[in-house]
Amino acid sequence: MTWTRITDSEQAVEFLPVWFGTRMIGLRGKFGLLLTTGDVLRITSVTALHESSAGAILLDVLLDHPGVPDGVDLAWRTKHYLGAPVPGATMATVNLAHIVTAVEFVVAEVAESPDDLSVISPDEIQPDAAIPDPLAETLERRPQETA
Repeated sequence: MTWTRITDSEQAVEFLPVWFGTRMIGLRGKFGLLLTTGDVLRITSVTALHESSAGAILLDVLLDHPGVPDGVDLAWRTKHYLGAPVPGATMATVNLAHIVTAVEFVVAEVAESPDDLSVISPDEIQPDAAIPDPLAETLERRPQETA
């Protein structure tokens, strides 16, 4: 059996879903691979994809530390999170056939203040409110040096 090693994300999308290939191959992040066993394998990157002549696909991954990620949803907290078995053992190879889904663990930042929880309707806009003119401010100029 012969194996083809692929490290280019553009080539990998032929074998993987687009998001999986473009986001996880060669980039670092906080990812989880939900396995057919129900466990989640925590990884930071996919370093290579190996395709066999028989069609099997293996992924070389960099393992993250085990345990529940910070900020994970309650529904995911019951999962068993696998990672590096001992410090320094950060590389592994995973059979793609045993991966159910891939997720990225990032904490979403809310871009609104607590007072902006509702949308203002046109009836609530006060036409009397003066809009400050950004050009009305006097700019302080630095004195030019003379030679």
